[in-house]
Amino acid sequence: MIRCMQDLVGKEVQIYPGDTYKKWGIVLEVNDHGILFEITRAERGAPSYKEGSIRFIAYSANLNISCEEY
Repeated sequence: MIRCMQDLVGKEVQIYPGDTYKKWGIVLEVNDHGILFEITRAERGAPSYKEGSIRFIAYSANLNISCEEY
């Protein structure tokens, strides 16, 4: 799984699609524990996802992303 996720480095993805508040980020790094993102956009109800912030999300946090165009 990590190998196919490596293809996403540098691409913008939606983080937790289907969540109440939509958020997107650019994949900066993929490792055995999770993915590092630079947040590019987030709806107001997601205050911990501020534009320009760097967030690491572990796979253990039920990480889910979408690569579909928005």
